[in-house]
Amino acid sequence: MYSTELIERLIKLLAPDGFTPRTESDVAYPARSLPPEAKVMRVPPSPTGLVHIGTVYAAMLNERIAHQSGGVFILRIEDTDKKREVEGATDQIVAAFTRFALPFDEGPGTNAPYGPYFQSQRGKTYLGYAVELLQSGRAYPCFATAEDLQAATQDQQAKKQRPGYYGDWALWRNKTEAEITAALDAGLPFVLRFKSHGDHQKRITYTDVFKGKMEVPENDLDVPLIKSDEYRLPTYHLAHIVDDFLMRVSMVFRSDEWLPSTALHIELAQALNITPFTYGHFAPISIIDQNGGGKRKLSKRKDPQADVQFWIKAGYPVEGIKAYLLGLANSNFEDWYRANPGKLLNDFPLSLEKLAASRAPLLDMAKMEDYCKDYIALLPQERFIAELRDWATLEAPYLVEALDKDPQYSAQVLAVERDGDKPRKDLSKWSDAPEQYGYFFDDLFGPHFATRITDELKDFEPGVIAAACSEFLQSYDVNDDQDTWFTKLKATADKTGFATDNKAFKASPESYKGNVADFARIIRVKLTGKNRTPDLWTIMKVMGTDRVKARLTT
Repeated sequence: MYSTELIERLIKLLAPDGFTPRTESDVAYPARSLPPEAKVMRVPPSPTGLVHIGTVYAAMLNERIAHQSGGVFILRIEDTDKKREVEGATDQIVAAFTRFALPFDEGPGTNAPYGPYFQSQRGKTYLGYAVELLQSGRAYPCFATAEDLQAATQDQQAKKQRPGYYGDWALWRNKTEAEITAALDAGLPFVLRFKSHGDHQKRITYTDVFKGKMEVPENDLDVPLIKSDEYRLPTYHLAHIVDDFLMRVSMVFRSDEWLPSTALHIELAQALNITPFTYGHFAPISIIDQNGGGKRKLSKRKDPQADVQFWIKAGYPVEGIKAYLLGLANSNFEDWYRANPGKLLNDFPLSLEKLAASRAPLLDMAKMEDYCKDYIALLPQERFIAELRDWATLEAPYLVEALDKDPQYSAQVLAVERDGDKPRKDLSKWSDAPEQYGYFFDDLFGPHFATRITDELKDFEPGVIAAACSEFLQSYDVNDDQDTWFTKLKATADKTGFATDNKAFKASPESYKGNVADFARIIRVKLTGKNRTPDLWTIMKVMGTDRVKARLTT
């Protein structure tokens, strides 16, 4: 233990503007008045860059567990790393939670009594707990420089020892009071470190929500608690323990990357006479490396899908994304989803047991897009148009401009093959819409679709194409029903040298310019610039006589 004089000197340097004694904080944040089954859950993103889709995944799990139980869901901004903080990142986090319908009961912008919900605004509270550790002999000042720490690491590597600040490499753990006083007199900067009582040769056991009973080595690392910069903010190790204790969090869900630190966090909580939390470590979303590296964690640096903005800009519907993520979390979700097409996603009872079995959720874009296709296909027409316009207003204003020129025509375009028991599933995201519908609009057809016609029909001579279109137009009547239309199409195909009998065509293909499907392809491509579209008769019905004639005679 240090002398009272040295402790007071250290406290003044750690907290020049004062601190909140722990006894005051414990009273200011009383136990919540909630039913026993109600869970208090939190998600603590850092505003250091893009919002990761994994944050949305974690938030969805925590939100569901909290609200299913009648509890509280907290959004806490862990902004203690001021050097890496990105301007506007907090606004992006809140916007992402709003966009993905993840309602937090407490967090930025709320006046809930367990705030503030920015860690940078809780500095004096953390210092109160750090001071208690200093006074109890469980913390000490460390004046080691970056060069000192690098040399210690190199020594460990040379001796093939595990890395970390412990044992002989805990450089300031056993310094005398005189040595510490001399460093202070010299004005050297310091961090406050935890003084571990653990022995790495011994083991502790605890129960993880997802992994079950765990047996791991005791912690013996003397980790930093308070940083040495001008902000004097805590590291994650101290901050999350103080916050989760004061906010009365029921279970701490976090990524597997924090699993090795759990023994440390248990010891640190015990040093503060806090009952260690119930931790649940889940596997982060992974992806198959396209370069042959196998399965790996979804990376901010390598994978555009990691960024929430990728999903928003592409216009993937939130309900489709969340349905897919629920399928990653619980293996029984897909069966429930298919059996309950009219129910809200929040009606699905998320299971911790099923989540525990989800060892490594793998991002499968094709499957995710299937969920999105289902969602879009089943949207009521009014909502379909509204959601498309919402996306296009921000990301494709040219499409909105085209839609607004003739609202009645546009409504017919956007209704093509969307009725009936089996609506088309062309759209997996709203950014597919310009490709799926753009050719209907003359302003978009010319620059974006007409330029493809020559390549799409390169296996036909120009004269054959012109003759096919000319002959077809002579008998075309927009009022024909589908059977009549098709009869005329076949007759025109036959007249222009295309086979209407597949057996005859297969027996002697050189005798024909193609078959009926080839003839229809000519008409389709001339009208749309595309080889695959919805039903051709329907397209022509919507386009109307003038537009059909104009495109087939060009």
